[in-house]
Amino acid sequence: MKKVGTFRKNMLNEIKKIKEENIMKKSVASKMLAFLAIFAFVFTLVLTGCSSTESKKETQKEGTAKQEAKADKKQYTIAFSLKTVTNDDFQKAIADSIQKSVEASGNKFLLVTAGEQTAVATQVNQIEDLIMKKVDAIILNPMDSKAVIPALKKAKEANIPVVLVDTPVDKGNEDLYICYIGTDNFNAGVEAGKRMVKELNGQGNVLIVRGANGNAAGDKRVDGFKKGLEGSQIKIVGEEPGDWSNDKAMSVTQNMLQANSDVQGLFSASDVMLDGILQALKDKKKTGLTIMSVDGSKKAVDLIKTGEITGTMAQFPGKMGTMAVDTLLKVLDGSLDPSKVQKTIDSGTMVYDKTNLDEAYKWAF
Repeated sequence: MKKVGTFRKNMLNEIKKIKEENIMKKSVASKMLAFLAIFAFVFTLVLTGCSSTESKKETQKEGTAKQEAKADKKQYTIAFSLKTVTNDDFQKAIADSIQKSVEASGNKFLLVTAGEQTAVATQVNQIEDLIMKKVDAIILNPMDSKAVIPALKKAKEANIPVVLVDTPVDKGNEDLYICYIGTDNFNAGVEAGKRMVKELNGQGNVLIVRGANGNAAGDKRVDGFKKGLEGSQIKIVGEEPGDWSNDKAMSVTQNMLQANSDVQGLFSASDVMLDGILQALKDKKKTGLTIMSVDGSKKAVDLIKTGEITGTMAQFPGKMGTMAVDTLLKVLDGSLDPSKVQKTIDSGTMVYDKTNLDEAYKWAF
């Protein structure tokens, strides 16, 4: 019995020892697992930190590269030469659109105006001055389609690209400029003439107030108007230049009415002269005339609404300016071959009358 008791005691001790060893092994295993978990966590943090640092470095590199690219990009000076922006909403609308487009692209805008509607010599001198200043490009609205040719030749010799807007120059000089962007003035005149025929039922007497003699845009409008009258019995009983001026337009209209009181219609080469023309009609107590014009100004649309004029052939000066800047910037940065540009680009036209006043007010300048 004593041996059995001893044996049992020894067995219990062995079992206890085995349990203690198992507990120690589990403890070691638990510690090992904990260590591995901590190690993995720290390792992840290190990797994340490295990745973040590298990402930050890459971002900094990209930002620096963009700044360097921006710094390396040349700032161009683009000049716009025209007659005036005073009392001429159409010219001002072109100038405003050009300035907005140039400055939005990060470049410099320079505006030069001759100051008067007929100061041709002043404009020529200003173009030559721009060449001396070495501007990068010129947008030009010629006051005289022939007089500016020598200045355009000098610009070409100086490798200064030129885009014409609103008014073209004489034919045969296409090599002196990249392109002309503007209204198809002849077609605008034709449509105005056809409308006159319709309103007067194909008969009657009309007056024409031209723009300035020698200005291609105005001349083409008048030529087109006469073309539009063909086939009718409408007679042109008076035609004088208003020089794009209300004072001059009023004076010549008064003179024509004095010589020809039997008049049913009148064509103005531009909305800019309408105030003078209407004042002359009022002074002569002439009412009920069919009056067609060209430009599409808000002032003209107001006059259509009140019934003082019949309609105006709308132009889109903002479109002209934006297209001119876009073309020149592409030529300057080398992305556009100037020889591939279409020489004449029509900026579009449409008639504004009492049937589409809402649309007219939407687009009028």
